[in-house]
Amino acid sequence: MYETNRLTGVDEGWWNPDFVLHREIARFLPTSHVSRVLDYGAGNSPYRHRISCDAYVTVDVTQNVRRDIDHIMSGERLDLSDASFDLVLLLDVLEHVRDPGFVVGEVRRLLRKNGRVIVSLPFLYREHETPNDYTRLTAFGAQELMARNGGTILKMKKVGNALYTLYTLFLERAIVNGERSELGVVGRVINKFAIVALPILRPILAAPPSERAGVYHHLLLDVIFP
Repeated sequence: MYETNRLTGVDEGWWNPDFVLHREIARFLPTSHVSRVLDYGAGNSPYRHRISCDAYVTVDVTQNVRRDIDHIMSGERLDLSDASFDLVLLLDVLEHVRDPGFVVGEVRRLLRKNGRVIVSLPFLYREHETPNDYTRLTAFGAQELMARNGGTILKMKKVGNALYTLYTLFLERAIVNGERSELGVVGRVINKFAIVALPILRPILAAPPSERAGVYHHLLLDVIFP
């Protein structure tokens, strides 16, 4: 249902309101070469070109717009061999599953010893891809989820300061379940002015939140499973 709306590439352009999120996820990804990567809940794999690897395997519940998903999930357990990947990407996935703990456990099964998983989680963000939108985790909840499943967090980063979070929520204030906008003419005009002002606002919106911030847009985790 939502395949055509999913991200197909990373856009850090001047007029893209999501530039902060795209930029920070791209910077958070490992820069060293890895052997096998699993993109779990891959969508259109927008960050695929940012990772150096020998094999890049994609999994999702439906086929994407390019028809290049390698494995379509038919159940909760993936039909993939244990300890077969060095890196797993879980980018904006855990909020869409009923049991995040089960998914993290599956990731642990699929990772080789000392394998890593890169996780992105929305925190202050609207409901999306409904009805399959179930969870928002705080930084403390995310840490507990990983620790409960044997993971050790190497790095954690909060993305999107309070002003950026409010700005993006304002732009999407009239997007209702089903990814439909109910903005009227006046609202669309106001949004256009807000986007025109983006290059001016960019330095303010791009300022990172502090590690202790309680208001932020997304959370990024780099987790190792010994």
